[in-house]
Amino acid sequence: MKCPKCAALLSPLTTADVILDKCHSCDGIWLDYGELKKLRESGTQGIEQELENQFGNPAAPMQNLDGYLRCPSCEDSGLRTIYVSYVKPVRVDRCPSCYGMWLEKNELDTLLLDKQQLDNIKVEKSLKDLLVGLVKKLR
Repeated sequence: MKCPKCAALLSPLTTADVILDKCHSCDGIWLDYGELKKLRESGTQGIEQELENQFGNPAAPMQNLDGYLRCPSCEDSGLRTIYVSYVKPVRVDRCPSCYGMWLEKNELDTLLLDKQQLDNIKVEKSLKDLLVGLVKKLR
C-alpha cells in the first residue's frame, strides 16, 4: 500500500496485537476499520514513540502523488476529514468506503491519551458516586 500523504510504501508493523501500516517517510499511520478501537481498549500508550524507538526512521521509497489523499486500501476513494474524540477532538482522515483511518504523526498517541483521560474521568466519577453513597448511608 502507498502512503496517502507522500506516496511512500507503507510498512506493516504489529503492536498490541494489531497490524498497522506505517509510513517511515512522513510517520503517518493507516488503521483499518476497528483497529483504533482495539488499540484504545488495549490501554497501550506511546505506540508511535515505541515504533520510532524499535524501527527508527528508515529511508522509504517515494512515488509520485496525484491529487487529494486517497485511501491506501480502496485507492479510488478520497479520504474525508472527521473528528474523533472522547474528550478532546482529534482531526483525522477516514475513507468513506472501508472506514479505514489515516493518522498524521502524533495523532495516534493523542487518540490513545484521549481514551485514557476518559477512563480517568469515569473512575473519578465512580469514586465520587461511591463516596456520596457512603456519606448518605452514614447520615
